[in-house]
Amino acid sequence: MIFPLIIGVGSAKSGTGKTTFIEHFIQFIKRLKNQIVIVAVKYSKTSQFMNIITDNEIIEESGKDTARMKRAGADYVYWIRASEEELAKVSHKLREEILSNFSEDDKNRMIVILEGNSLVRFMHADVIIFLKGNSIEQVKPSGKAILDLADIVIEKDYVMEEIMSEIEKIEQKKLIGNLLKERSNDGKITCSEARKIAEELRIPYIEVGRMANELKIKIKKCELGCF
Repeated sequence: MIFPLIIGVGSAKSGTGKTTFIEHFIQFIKRLKNQIVIVAVKYSKTSQFMNIITDNEIIEESGKDTARMKRAGADYVYWIRASEEELAKVSHKLREEILSNFSEDDKNRMIVILEGNSLVRFMHADVIIFLKGNSIEQVKPSGKAILDLADIVIEKDYVMEEIMSEIEKIEQKKLIGNLLKERSNDGKITCSEARKIAEELRIPYIEVGRMANELKIKIKKCELGCF
């Protein structure tokens, strides 16, 4: 797993179980790897002035989604209140706050979990999970935007071990793709550079080859027939 990892959780509409999913996810991560630092972020749309709330008295107020995240085991919880128009600005501010307030050690074992369709879009989550609920129900516009970007779509029951396995695969695939794009030139990359990517990530050469094919990046000068 590559840290810090930002996971966005969106949904078709209110009441599809975003907070419940996040509770289960936090509990699963903490049981699996207790040393992971979990930062949970809840977004609420408001027409009032924007703010980032971290005050524990407010965060842990009974009945709030933020309190549920905290009780589930989140180490830090932020509550973002802003209008759609201010969300880009507050998202940037939140990123800066996380980057400046946490040590390098914390960031190297951190998972940030975002709740809220618009926030997920503005924060550019590494992996987007979409709770679709009943597939015949209408998806609201903000949900449709996230559904189109989603890496994992959940319609009914889920097994957290399977979700976690998918997250790791997606994260690795995106990393391979990013490295191929960075190191290729005019849609081509040398065999030695492609092998180097596989060796850096400790994955089979064929995984890099598959991603190169998806991105239509040609591997040239292949000396060993690895791809």
